[in-house]
Amino acid sequence: MSRLARWAVLGVVVTGGLACAAVWSRGRSHPVAVVSPPATAPATLPASAASGPVLTVTVKDLRNRKGNLIFGVFRSSAGFPNVEKKSVYWEVKKVDAAGVTFTAHLPPGRYAASVLHDENRSGDMDRNLVGVPTEGYGVTNNPKPPLRAATFEEAAFDLPPEGAEMTISVQYF
Repeated sequence: MSRLARWAVLGVVVTGGLACAAVWSRGRSHPVAVVSPPATAPATLPASAASGPVLTVTVKDLRNRKGNLIFGVFRSSAGFPNVEKKSVYWEVKKVDAAGVTFTAHLPPGRYAASVLHDENRSGDMDRNLVGVPTEGYGVTNNPKPPLRAATFEEAAFDLPPEGAEMTISVQYF
């Protein structure tokens, strides 16, 4: 491979990492508190939702069992994937040897969910000196665009009245 081609590949990787890191870092100005399961949803969720359909999301492909997983569910692209105040459900769990599953009672509708593997429990996505994410993340439907973060539409799914089970595969750079 020529020197020019190697530099082009490096530029593409760095640009993609910067795009993903920028999405995860916006809107977060405070540390995330660990919520003991079962977590309560933000006040924006109707009280009747506790008896609604169950969304169960299992997180897989973690590279280690360190830190926390930050999980958010969103009804629109506003705030997706990481602004807690824009989510309809937000939960933080410690990673354990048995893996991690999140369960949320939500009204039927269209949603997208995201997860960040916050290995050092900083409450935000960490990046290296050139801006490439050093912690893993993923969204529902598991799109993995190479040069940018996944969009709400790529991660969106319909939660039916009978509930749904999904898996998020965490990716690392």
